[in-house]
Amino acid sequence: MNSANQGTFNKIALATIVGAVGLQYVLMFGGVDIAPKPASMVIDASVVVPVKPEKPKVKKLYQRDPEVVALDQYFKSIDYKLGTAENIPRVYIKRVPKGLRDLSSVAERKQIFLRIILPLALRVNEEIAARRDRLLSIQSNEYAGVPATPTQQKWVEKMMKRYRVDGGGIAALLERIDIIPPSLILAQSAEESGWGTSRFVRKGNALFGQWAYNEEEGIVPEGREMGKTHVIKAFDTLMDSVRAYAVNINSHPAYEALREDRANLRAQGSDITGWELAKTLIKYSERGEDYVQSLHLIMKANDLDTLDGMKFAVDDVPPPPNLLASLQG
Repeated sequence: MNSANQGTFNKIALATIVGAVGLQYVLMFGGVDIAPKPASMVIDASVVVPVKPEKPKVKKLYQRDPEVVALDQYFKSIDYKLGTAENIPRVYIKRVPKGLRDLSSVAERKQIFLRIILPLALRVNEEIAARRDRLLSIQSNEYAGVPATPTQQKWVEKMMKRYRVDGGGIAALLERIDIIPPSLILAQSAEESGWGTSRFVRKGNALFGQWAYNEEEGIVPEGREMGKTHVIKAFDTLMDSVRAYAVNINSHPAYEALREDRANLRAQGSDITGWELAKTLIKYSERGEDYVQSLHLIMKANDLDTLDGMKFAVDDVPPPPNLLASLQG
């Protein structure tokens, strides 16, 4: 190629390059995407791509524990419902049902718990009243000039030891051996056990948080302070827990004010109510007055004062079903 032809070719090539570059800039500034697309990325509006539907979220079914179901059905079968029952059936449940704390309904949990504890409270008061009647009989005989028999004297001495009476004889015992209103028993058991859901009541039938100092007798509290040795006393049955609580209230020096107020109410012929006696329990908890207020709130919110006059039904009731046989005391 001669020099003339070479020059012409170079001009044409340069013009072609300049034109191509210029066109590219025009397209870029004009908003045209000139980047090559893979064949797989070319969108064909006529092709419908199926979308996999999302699986609907299925809400987990709530299942009540078989023990709770069986106990609730049993209570219904004997027409045992607080608020309408005139008399309470003699049904002594040994422990709380396993699924009580898992109930989604707080109201249902409370109703089951109260129906479990109320017959126990009435039974313990029945036992206390029988001891009191026996003491009154012995005292009446002594006033009439009939001395206590050796058997009676031995029993009185046993009671004095149990209730921590150092002197005063039967008169002092009568101030200690007296009933505890069911409303107070129910309110304290609910407060101390979290309405039957605490670890202590589930593992050791401990309704009232009573202390012991032998680890074989109870359950070590979680987070117990270094150097502390107390445990929460465990019991074989809920009834045993209520009995121990009653002895504690009727004998411990910390609750002397309760016993004095109760004796005054009895002497005046007034009703012995849980509401009044709860006012004296400042020393039962480190919370003091706040603890008393909590008891009053529980009593008021659940109409527990109406239960203080309850008595056992005369008629027997059928035993619980087989599933609950181990719960029957």
